Amino acid sequence: MKTLYSVYREAVKVLTEAQCDSPEFDAQQLVSYCFGYNKTGLLMHSGDMVDEVKLIHFEDCVNRRCSHEPLQYIIGMWGFYKYSFKVGKGVLIPRPETEMLVEYAIEKINKKGLKVVFDICCGSGCIGLSIAKRCHQVQVYCIDVSDEALEYTRQNKEMLDVDNVKIIKADMLDDSSFIGLPRPDIILSNPPYIRSEEIDELQSEVLFEPRLALDGGIDGLVFYRKLADMWYPLINVGGYLAMECGEDQANDILSLFLGKAEKGNIIKDASGLDRVVVVAR
Repeated sequence: MKTLYSVYREAVKVLTEAQCDSPEFDAQQLVSYCFGYNKTGLLMHSGDMVDEVKLIHFEDCVNRRCSHEPLQYIIGMWGFYKYSFKVGKGVLIPRPETEMLVEYAIEKINKKGLKVVFDICCGSGCIGLSIAKRCHQVQVYCIDVSDEALEYTRQNKEMLDVDNVKIIKADMLDDSSFIGLPRPDIILSNPPYIRSEEIDELQSEVLFEPRLALDGGIDGLVFYRKLADMWYPLINVGGYLAMECGEDQANDILSLFLGKAEKGNIIKDASGLDRVVVVAR
């Protein structure tokens, strides 16, 4: 029999040897997932003998993490904004910087009385569902082309118990994809924006994520061009389009709206990097 602390320390050791970026954090998260103890619980129960069945599960999870499978996929849940979302293979992992889109939208919804929200390339639904949970007066449309991603959106919608969300399967690059939808007041999107040739050079954890959610074409701007040409004109006058982007793409994206939008701006993230491009309608 092993103690909880010895199991934890052994996990930190093997995760370190596997060159995982945050071995102690990963081990703590897996202890919480498999044994039910948070960081404080780990200290309080460090001398407890662990259950053998739970230990087998824990060791399997540690081995998966050693192969650089994302921690979020192993746990199957991840926090975003004020909520937790189900995630797994086939869907992009929610990231803290994407919360900027949610915060921006909620501010505009409350200030301007916006009613119809599109979350395009919604993935797990974390953007649109977070807004729907906070703003009961809006109707949110979560749109994606991936059946796998939309299944997570459906599960998260049910888990968060929101009824002001409609889930739409559509290819945003298809000129007929918006047929039957109302005109939005605000469109939010975290589209694929990695340049095709750069994907294979990404961190090994990222390569577990669906290429469909990463590949933005040769220059990374394929989806932004479609947002500018097809989706932006649909927005009601007085509305907004807000898009997450790579740190070196913001000015190129703004240039796509020359002659279309009178006003645009760039919002930087906590690290001072260009992260969100906004254009007004």
